[in-house]
Amino acid sequence: MATGKVRSQKSEVGSTLPSSPFALPPLTVARIPYLNCAPFFAGLPLKPGWEVVDVAPRRLGQMAEEGKFLAGVMSLADYLRLQDRFERIGPLGVAVRGRVGSALLFSRKPLRQLDGACVAVTDETSTTALLLRVILEQRYHLTVRLAPHAHPTQQDADAVLLIGDEALRFGSVNRLYPFEIDVAFEWWLWQHLPCVFAVWAIRADAGASTKREVSEALQRTLAVNLRRLDELVIQPAASLHVPAEDLTMYLSRFIYRLSAEEERAIQRFAQLSQSMA
Repeated sequence: MATGKVRSQKSEVGSTLPSSPFALPPLTVARIPYLNCAPFFAGLPLKPGWEVVDVAPRRLGQMAEEGKFLAGVMSLADYLRLQDRFERIGPLGVAVRGRVGSALLFSRKPLRQLDGACVAVTDETSTTALLLRVILEQRYHLTVRLAPHAHPTQQDADAVLLIGDEALRFGSVNRLYPFEIDVAFEWWLWQHLPCVFAVWAIRADAGASTKREVSEALQRTLAVNLRRLDELVIQPAASLHVPAEDLTMYLSRFIYRLSAEEERAIQRFAQLSQSMA
């Protein structure tokens, strides 16, 4: 674990609001272990008493509901569901405007021909699976069966939805599915708005100084890492079997400080997803 300037605030964080439905956990920060989150975490300064745990997006949402971490880069769908318990950490998040390759639907048929199809979905996703449903049902008026599975590429499905590093890795070797649909790009074409995958959130009942310290640590780390994206991709390039220059370009497409356009996109996604409940 890296060491640095974030101070442990055990006495303050140990207190909770009277209405808190669960006890505040230790100073645990949840990290989605995908390359597109690396700019927040590479070199993040932490001191003893703080820890980072790697959690897939869907499991992170479950942990948030169970009150098992203090802060994390939370799937947008889960944040919207739990925003009575969590609050945003400034404008920080993970978004993209257009095509990025981080949320891919690999299909045996063109998108418009998937009515009635079975789509195997990685069990790591929260937001992207819901986003795909919104696009298919409300834009294309298609009905599909989403089948969550730990190993979706091993299924005899009409299409497969993958996210993050899994999408990058499979996309580099895919020979099974002739059609590759970028879900974020589909959203962009339809709504003319950015696609917001995740937002940084912290327990609402955390102390004010703890919230400030987490925010400042993230802001400093992000500022440094955005100037050295080429260094962040060296190790992942080998494990993902994707050229380093391609991964640098991939990271450069992401938006980590959300603007008014991303906020509009969050509200639009919330409206559309709520209509499907």
